[in-house]
Amino acid sequence: MEPTYELRAREAISSIDSLLPSRPLPVEALAIGGPPGFASAFEVDVAALAASGAANLAFGHTTLDPSLVAATFAGGVLVDGEPVPGWASLSGFYATSNERRLQLHCNFPHHAAGVVERLGCEATRDAVQEAILDWNPLELEAALIADGMIAAYLRTPGEWERHDHARATSHLPVLTVEQIGEGVPRTSRRPTRVLDCSRVLAGPVAGHMFASHGADVLRVDGPHLPSVDMCVMVSGAGKRNTALDLRKSEGSAAFAELLTNADVWIDAYRPGALASNGFDLDRVAPGSVVVQLSAFDWVGPWAGRRGFDSIVQSTTGIVEAGSTWAESDEPVPLPVQALDYATGLLAAYAGERIRQHQREVGGTWLVRVSLLRTRNWLVGLGAPKPFTPAKPQADSDALATMASDWGHLTIPKPVSGTHHTPPAKLGTAQPTWL
Repeated sequence: MEPTYELRAREAISSIDSLLPSRPLPVEALAIGGPPGFASAFEVDVAALAASGAANLAFGHTTLDPSLVAATFAGGVLVDGEPVPGWASLSGFYATSNERRLQLHCNFPHHAAGVVERLGCEATRDAVQEAILDWNPLELEAALIADGMIAAYLRTPGEWERHDHARATSHLPVLTVEQIGEGVPRTSRRPTRVLDCSRVLAGPVAGHMFASHGADVLRVDGPHLPSVDMCVMVSGAGKRNTALDLRKSEGSAAFAELLTNADVWIDAYRPGALASNGFDLDRVAPGSVVVQLSAFDWVGPWAGRRGFDSIVQSTTGIVEAGSTWAESDEPVPLPVQALDYATGLLAAYAGERIRQHQREVGGTWLVRVSLLRTRNWLVGLGAPKPFTPAKPQADSDALATMASDWGHLTIPKPVSGTHHTPPAKLGTAQPTWL
């Protein structure tokens, strides 16, 4: 008899939990109502249930509602009843000169501008498509990445397996934890202070999970950096958002003060970005927990490479496999941003588990997760299978509507906990702890 989704999710959680130095979670106590029902060649249902279930257990919840999991991973947002677009006009898949595909990620205006400058064309999809056909796609991918842009040649799973970076990272577990210093146990009864240095989705999702359970989560953005409003809306409930320019002495001093008093520091910027502004692991407050997230990880020839969920899917064969198993001539990515949401939830799970562990044994700790590790974990959950693509749907009961800075906002409810406050626009809070 084939194992149930509940059993497979529990097994996956137990395997992940064995990577931590803390006492085991009560995985058998987790009640799961069923699969969220994502259509995919890969075991997205199992991954979504395992990541959500692990996070719920870490924060003391022994139930998991699949409708909340489905809504969270679908990530839709409405403002005054109208859907908020998830993609900019130049983002998406393009045909290449060798009859394959190249993906461009142009949600940030400077990424779109850089693509158009490299191609020497007008800023329209038709013009970009025509210009791309004049390039060898692998050479164009390399040129755009060298420019600091975001692009991905759609590799097959086999092509990715033979890639140097795949070989350098295939052995990595889905997450790692290490003690990086001393520190007395932190036993304060005040809310957990989480310094959320993240953008786009995976990192903000981790901070959102902490906020949903009453932590004082302060997101810090650079005032000069672009953002995607939809991501702020979907992951911002319960947070306060401040802006600090770390290139200036006053911003650096304010950030240092926040870091000194943080219990958990989420660093989801590109590896080395905060260190280049003077905030590397040597600046971590004794007794705190650092949770680092990245796209392509910290080892291998692509260590520190820019990337997003969809880009990792395209680069590593997920999209090509989706097309093959769906028998489609079009690119078929995962039905949801599963790498972002699973990575963010696993980051929150590990961060909270190690925070609790620190209260017992002390120490200063580092947790690392990446979209690439989550991709490898997902692929390892089961062989791909035939499927019919379908758009995920969220139950209305799994959504919450509230007044916000943008208007009446409808967003998914968290997989556990609650939205204590509506999402707020960036830069609207002072850089202080409550």
